[in-house]
Amino acid sequence: MIYQNHVIDPTYFYDAIEEFSFNFKIYVVTGKQLDADGKYVYSYSDQIIRGSLQSQGKSLEQSKEGNTDEVRYNFYCKSLYRIDIGDVIEYKGKYLRVESIRDYDEYGCRSAELRMIQLTAYRDLAAYIKYLNGDELV
Repeated sequence: MIYQNHVIDPTYFYDAIEEFSFNFKIYVVTGKQLDADGKYVYSYSDQIIRGSLQSQGKSLEQSKEGNTDEVRYNFYCKSLYRIDIGDVIEYKGKYLRVESIRDYDEYGCRSAELRMIQLTAYRDLAAYIKYLNGDELV
Protein backbone atom coordinates (compact mmCIF):
# COMPACT_ATOMS: atom_id res chain seq x y z
CA MET A 1 0.00 0.00 0.00
CA ILE A 2 1.37 3.45 -0.93
CA TYR A 3 0.66 6.52 1.21
CA GLN A 4 0.98 9.83 -0.55
CA ASN A 5 3.33 12.10 1.44
CA HIS A 6 3.35 9.63 4.34
CA VAL A 7 6.27 7.48 5.39
CA ILE A 8 4.27 5.83 8.20
CA ASP A 9 0.63 4.72 8.07
CA PRO A 10 -1.43 7.86 8.94
CA THR A 11 -3.68 5.73 11.19
CA TYR A 12 -0.73 4.40 13.23
CA PHE A 13 -1.93 5.73 16.63
CA TYR A 14 -5.72 5.39 16.09
CA ASP A 15 -6.03 2.26 18.25
CA ALA A 16 -3.91 3.76 21.04
CA ILE A 17 -5.95 6.98 21.07
CA GLU A 18 -9.23 5.04 21.11
CA GLU A 19 -8.19 3.20 24.30
CA PHE A 20 -8.44 6.49 26.22
CA SER A 21 -11.07 8.39 24.20
CA PHE A 22 -14.40 9.88 25.18
CA ASN A 23 -16.86 12.14 23.39
CA PHE A 24 -16.67 15.86 24.18
CA LYS A 25 -18.73 18.82 23.02
CA ILE A 26 -16.58 21.29 21.10
CA TYR A 27 -17.43 24.79 19.93
CA VAL A 28 -15.56 25.33 16.67
CA VAL A 29 -14.80 28.83 15.43
CA THR A 30 -16.56 29.11 12.06
CA GLY A 31 -16.10 32.80 11.36
CA LYS A 32 -14.48 36.04 12.49
CA GLN A 33 -15.62 39.51 11.43
CA LEU A 34 -14.87 43.08 12.46
CA ASP A 35 -17.80 44.99 13.93
CA ALA A 36 -18.41 48.75 13.70
CA ASP A 37 -16.17 49.36 16.75
CA GLY A 38 -13.24 47.50 15.18
CA LYS A 39 -13.57 44.48 17.47
CA TYR A 40 -13.65 40.90 16.26
CA VAL A 41 -16.96 39.06 16.51
CA TYR A 42 -16.65 35.28 16.40
CA SER A 43 -19.25 32.75 15.27
CA TYR A 44 -19.27 29.14 16.45
CA SER A 45 -20.83 25.78 15.68
CA ASP A 46 -21.17 22.99 18.20
CA GLN A 47 -19.94 19.51 17.35
CA ILE A 48 -18.82 16.32 19.04
CA ILE A 49 -15.13 15.42 19.12
CA ARG A 50 -13.71 12.12 20.32
CA GLY A 51 -10.39 12.17 22.10
CA SER A 52 -8.43 11.91 25.32
CA LEU A 53 -8.32 14.83 27.78
CA GLN A 54 -5.42 14.82 30.24
CA SER A 55 -5.12 17.27 33.15
CA GLN A 56 -1.82 19.11 33.46
CA GLY A 57 -2.70 20.43 36.90
CA LYS A 58 -3.46 23.79 38.42
CA SER A 59 -1.08 26.67 39.07
CA LEU A 60 -1.27 30.04 40.79
CA GLU A 61 -1.03 33.12 38.59
CA GLN A 62 -0.18 36.29 40.53
CA SER A 63 -0.62 39.79 39.14
CA LYS A 64 -1.46 43.33 40.21
CA GLU A 65 -5.10 42.69 39.28
CA GLY A 66 -5.29 39.74 41.67
CA ASN A 67 -4.42 36.08 42.05
CA THR A 68 -6.09 33.47 39.87
CA ASP A 69 -5.83 29.73 39.42
CA GLU A 70 -4.78 28.56 35.97
CA VAL A 71 -5.91 25.10 34.92
CA ARG A 72 -4.36 23.44 31.86
CA TYR A 73 -5.15 20.28 29.90
CA ASN A 74 -3.70 18.35 26.97
CA PHE A 75 -6.07 16.84 24.43
CA TYR A 76 -5.21 14.05 21.99
CA CYS A 77 -7.37 13.03 19.05
CA LYS A 78 -7.20 11.48 15.61
CA SER A 79 -5.75 13.81 13.01
CA LEU A 80 -8.99 13.64 11.03
CA TYR A 81 -10.37 16.09 13.64
CA ARG A 82 -9.09 19.52 12.66
CA ILE A 83 -9.16 21.04 16.15
CA ASP A 84 -7.56 24.47 16.02
CA ILE A 85 -6.56 27.46 18.14
CA GLY A 86 -9.61 29.29 19.51
CA ASP A 87 -11.90 26.24 19.60
CA VAL A 88 -13.45 25.51 23.01
CA ILE A 89 -14.11 22.09 24.56
CA GLU A 90 -16.77 21.74 27.26
CA TYR A 91 -15.89 19.35 30.07
CA LYS A 92 -17.92 18.94 33.29
CA GLY A 93 -19.21 22.51 33.14
CA LYS A 94 -15.73 23.89 32.43
CA TYR A 95 -14.75 25.59 29.19
CA LEU A 96 -11.29 24.80 27.85
CA ARG A 97 -9.88 26.96 25.05
CA VAL A 98 -7.30 25.62 22.62
CA GLU A 99 -4.09 27.62 23.05
CA SER A 100 -1.78 25.62 20.77
CA ILE A 101 -1.78 22.50 18.61
CA ARG A 102 0.74 19.96 17.40
CA ASP A 103 -0.42 18.30 14.23
CA TYR A 104 1.44 15.02 14.05
CA ASP A 105 -0.50 14.01 10.96
CA GLU A 106 2.29 11.65 9.97
CA TYR A 107 1.24 9.27 12.73
CA GLY A 108 -2.48 10.06 12.70
CA CYS A 109 -2.43 11.99 15.99
CA ARG A 110 -3.19 15.61 16.81
CA SER A 111 -2.51 17.09 20.22
CA ALA A 112 -3.66 20.40 21.65
CA GLU A 113 -2.90 22.38 24.78
CA LEU A 114 -5.95 23.87 26.45
CA ARG A 115 -6.48 26.43 29.21
CA MET A 116 -9.64 26.82 31.28
CA ILE A 117 -11.43 30.10 30.58
CA GLN A 118 -14.16 32.11 32.25
CA LEU A 119 -17.06 32.02 29.82
CA THR A 120 -18.08 35.59 30.72
CA ALA A 121 -14.87 36.86 29.09
CA TYR A 122 -15.95 35.33 25.75
CA ARG A 123 -19.29 37.04 25.14
CA ASP A 124 -19.83 35.70 21.62
CA LEU A 125 -19.43 32.11 22.79
CA ALA A 126 -21.45 32.73 25.97
CA ALA A 127 -24.34 34.12 23.89
CA TYR A 128 -24.18 31.14 21.51
CA ILE A 129 -24.28 28.64 24.40
CA LYS A 130 -27.23 30.51 25.98
CA TYR A 131 -29.00 30.31 22.62
CA LEU A 132 -28.34 26.54 22.34
CA ASN A 133 -29.65 25.99 25.88
CA GLY A 134 -32.81 28.02 25.16
CA ASP A 135 -31.87 30.75 27.65
CA GLU A 136 -31.58 33.46 24.99
CA LEU A 137 -33.44 34.16 21.78
CA VAL A 138 -31.97 35.58 18.59
